[in-house]
Amino acid sequence: MKNKKLFKLIKDTGRFKIILGILLTILNSALSYIPYFAVYKVIVQLMNKTLTYQQLMMWASITLITVVFRTLSITMASFLTHTVAFNAMHRLRLQVIEHMSKLNLGFFNNKNKGSLKTTLFDDIGRLENFIAHNIIQLTQALVVPIGLIIVLFVMQPILTICVLIPGILGVVLPMRKMKKYPQLTNQFTKSIEELNASSNEMVNCIKTLKMFNITATKFKRYTSAVKTYVNTLITMAKMSCKPIAITVVVLDSSLLFTIPIGGLLYLNGQIEAATLLLFGLLSMCLYSNLQSLMTIRMGMMELNSGLANIDEILALKPIVSGNKTVSKNEVEVLEFKKLCFKYDEDEVLNNINLICKPNTVTAFVGASGAGKTTAAQLIGKYWVATKGAIKINGININELKEESLMDLTSFVFQEQFMLQASIYENITMGCSYSKQLVIKAAKEAQIHDFIVSLPDGYQTKVTGIKLSGGQMQRISIARAILKDSAIVVLDEATSFSDIENERKIQLALQNLLKNKIVIMIAHRLNTIQNADNIVVFDKGKIVEHGKHSELLSKNAVYHSMWQIFISSYREGVE
Repeated sequence: MKNKKLFKLIKDTGRFKIILGILLTILNSALSYIPYFAVYKVIVQLMNKTLTYQQLMMWASITLITVVFRTLSITMASFLTHTVAFNAMHRLRLQVIEHMSKLNLGFFNNKNKGSLKTTLFDDIGRLENFIAHNIIQLTQALVVPIGLIIVLFVMQPILTICVLIPGILGVVLPMRKMKKYPQLTNQFTKSIEELNASSNEMVNCIKTLKMFNITATKFKRYTSAVKTYVNTLITMAKMSCKPIAITVVVLDSSLLFTIPIGGLLYLNGQIEAATLLLFGLLSMCLYSNLQSLMTIRMGMMELNSGLANIDEILALKPIVSGNKTVSKNEVEVLEFKKLCFKYDEDEVLNNINLICKPNTVTAFVGASGAGKTTAAQLIGKYWVATKGAIKINGININELKEESLMDLTSFVFQEQFMLQASIYENITMGCSYSKQLVIKAAKEAQIHDFIVSLPDGYQTKVTGIKLSGGQMQRISIARAILKDSAIVVLDEATSFSDIENERKIQLALQNLLKNKIVIMIAHRLNTIQNADNIVVFDKGKIVEHGKHSELLSKNAVYHSMWQIFISSYREGVE
C-alpha cells in the first residue's frame, strides 16, 4: 500500500476529523509556549524588583488556564484521531478479508496462518497506532520546533543559530545509522509470522509431540523461530540504540553551544540575562520535540513494512469470474478438456481429458504428487488452469459467476473444520435454512441421533463437547446434503473414521451422492471398487481409466497399485 493509498484511506474514513485533530494539536503546541513565557516574565520582574503579588497571581492564572485548554485540546484531538484510526482499521481489515475471499483457494494452501494473522492484526494494528498517536506526535514534533525557532530568531538570530546546530546534528546524524532499519523491520515481521505459524503447528500437533516426548525446546521449528525472533529483536535494539544515543547526547549537550555564545552576548550587552534564561528553557522544549522525531521515524518505518505486507495481498489478482449461471438442477455434464496446470514452473497436470455425468462416481487415484488432488481442486478454482478448461454444461467455469460455481460444487475434506459455535450453526454455515431441512439433512447424514442425545441438542456448542473424527465427518456431510450441490468432491471421506463410524458415514454418503456428479479422491483402493470410472493419474497425466475389473485385467499401473494395496492390507491384518 503506497502512501497515497494510506492518505486516501484516512481521507475516506475521516478527513475532517483528522484536520480538526491536527488544528487542535497545533493549538495545543502554541499554548505550550505560554508557561515558558510566564516564567520568563516573572523572572524579569523579579530581577527588576517590580514583581507584585497581583502580577504573580495573574501569570499563575494564565498558566493554569493554559494547562486546562491544553488538556482539553489534546484530549479532543486524541479522541478524533482514535475515532478515525479505529474506523480506518475496521475498514482496512474488511477490505483485506473481502479481497482474500475473492482469491483462489490455493492462496490459503500456500500462505501460512501465522503470516495472515500478522497481516490482519499486527500490520493493520500499526496503521491504527500511527493514525491514533503518531499524527498528534508528528504534528507536535514539527509545529513546536518551527514556532520556537521563529520566536527565538526574532529575539536573537545569532543565539538561535547556536541553538539550531545541535538540533540539526541530533536529527541528521542518526539518520545515517538507520539506513538498514527498514530491512530489519521486514525481517522482524517475517520472524513474527514464522513464530505464529510454528506456535500454531505446535499446538495443533501437541498430542503427537507428547507421544514422542518432544517438548517445546525439542521442537526444532518452534525453537528456531524463537531464536530468530529474539536475534532480530536484539539486532534491532543494537541498531536503534546507537542513533537514539546520538540524538540524546547531542541534544542534551546543546547548552555547550548556547551558554558560551549566550554568555559572550550578555557580557557585550547584546542580550539580557532573562533572555538568555528564556533561550535555555525554550531550547529544552525544542530538543524534547526533536527527540520524539526519532521515535516517530522508527514507527513510520515499521508502518511502511506492515503496509507493504498488506499491499502484497491487495495486489493479488482475484479469481477470474464471468456472468453466466447454471442451475444446479440442470447440470448434465462436467468436462475436463485438454486441461493443463503449472505451479510456478512445475508442470502438475498435462492434457487432462475427462467427462463426468450425474449418477456416476469417478475416482481419482495415483501416487502422491501424481496430480489427482490438484485436478479435483481445479473444479472449485483453487487455482486457474494454465491451458484448457473445465466445463459445466459446455460452459468454462471461468465464465460462471463465482456464486453460481460455489452453488454447484461441494467439497468434503478429510480434515474437518468446526466453527466455535453451535452444531446447528456448523451445519448451516451461516446460510438460511428451515429447521426441518437442517434436521432432515442431519438424519440423512446419520448424525441426528447423536445430536439430540446432547443436553442442548442442536444448540450445543462445539467448544463444550468432544467430537470424534467420524462425528465431525458426518456433520460435514450434513452441510453438503443441505447445500445439495450438483457436483460433489470427496477427499476420502472415511479415511480417518473408525469401524463403528465408517458404516454410518457410508450410509450418509449414499444419501449425499444421489443424482450427483461425484469425484472421489481415493487413497484406499478398497473404497472405490464399485466406482463407475476409476481414473489413474501418473506424473500429471491420465494413464488409464475404467472400472475396477477392467483396470485389473490390463495388468498396468492400477494393477500394480492394487497388488501393493492388497499386500499392505494383509500385512496389517496379520
